[in-house]
Amino acid sequence: MLLDMTISNFRSVRDSQTISFEAVKDNRLAQEKIVEVSEKLKVIKTVAIIGPNGAGKSTFVRALEALKAIVTADAELENPLQLLAGTSFAYSDIKGRPADITVELVMGTDEESGQALVGKYSMVADREKVFEESYHLFVGRSRKLMFERKLIDGDADELKYSYRWGKMFRGEKKRLVNKVPHNHSYLAAAARKGSTTLLPLYTWFTDELMLLPFGLSTASEKLIVDQLKKHPSWKKALIDFLWSIDITDIRDVRFQEDRLIFVHTNVTQHYASYFSNESLSLRRLTSIAMAMFESFTTKRCLVVDDFGMLLHPNALEHVIQVFEANNARFGSQMLAVDCNPSLLKDGILRRDAVWFAQKSTDSATEYYSLADFKFSKAKRDLTGQFYLNGSYGALPITSEFKFVDNESKEQ
Repeated sequence: MLLDMTISNFRSVRDSQTISFEAVKDNRLAQEKIVEVSEKLKVIKTVAIIGPNGAGKSTFVRALEALKAIVTADAELENPLQLLAGTSFAYSDIKGRPADITVELVMGTDEESGQALVGKYSMVADREKVFEESYHLFVGRSRKLMFERKLIDGDADELKYSYRWGKMFRGEKKRLVNKVPHNHSYLAAAARKGSTTLLPLYTWFTDELMLLPFGLSTASEKLIVDQLKKHPSWKKALIDFLWSIDITDIRDVRFQEDRLIFVHTNVTQHYASYFSNESLSLRRLTSIAMAMFESFTTKRCLVVDDFGMLLHPNALEHVIQVFEANNARFGSQMLAVDCNPSLLKDGILRRDAVWFAQKSTDSATEYYSLADFKFSKAKRDLTGQFYLNGSYGALPITSEFKFVDNESKEQ
């Protein structure tokens, strides 16, 4: 499970910024919206990043996307770090400073103490080379090194790294030294060699972390068709889900090779329509539904950018309710990124599950939690109104605009 993520010098984020799934200790907040990992650690099921357009909300999604792609890149790929192209913060004090991305994951519980096992994986890299890469395991306050890889001289003609491994590390060590390219991750190389220490971490990136595509492309349609072919019972689940949001004219779902067909029925007649001809909102809901079904049957960390795009506010609330009500078995999580303040409605999310994004005076993105503000149970149903009134910041600053057609004047 994702516990938190920290990034710096990535896209619009300059200084170190963190988004956390760790629940604060506050009995006033809904307990059914968290997963208890241990007596001292509870993790939130659904977290949202809210803020105005262009504030940098999606930066965390892009960072997760880049890190996953780098870690899971084919060993034969020449330079997976090119995925960081264009991501360095434009106003960095030191030009060319590498991006720093860190994730902390709940890897289980310690059998002896019952405390949570938290893995911390970090990568510091630019578009050409990895500067640092490390993995530590925490048991309570005890930190144990698994591995560390550091670039010795970034200006040398032949790049070399210093390595350290902890006593608990199991897997290939010295045989991989000087064999992992400077633009690939040691994590992937060691995991593919069967490292029992790194394989669970690598598997989180390959299998558990699920970044939802927008849902409108032919690639998204093929993905949906493949899932429905693999899980025939999901066809009825999809129809039932759409009915639960009052889309009640869809009676059947069919396939034609890699194309999806919806069968609509009213009182007197029916007709078939290709997925590509359906409304954007229906296509979006279908994509979200299939991703959720997967998270109900296997542990997933589902990341949905532009979560509320094309969807009614009541539909957004329903999607979160469905997600949290059906994922108890595996403890899946969801990160929803959106502009829509309807997510601030009382009862949808815990206060510590809401993070705001806004730009500082020097255009760098900053994130902060709703839990940082004073909380009154008597006024909790006014949270959305307080936000729109400017109490929490993270609002768009609008100004007067007048279009002048200079081209016409010149003619």
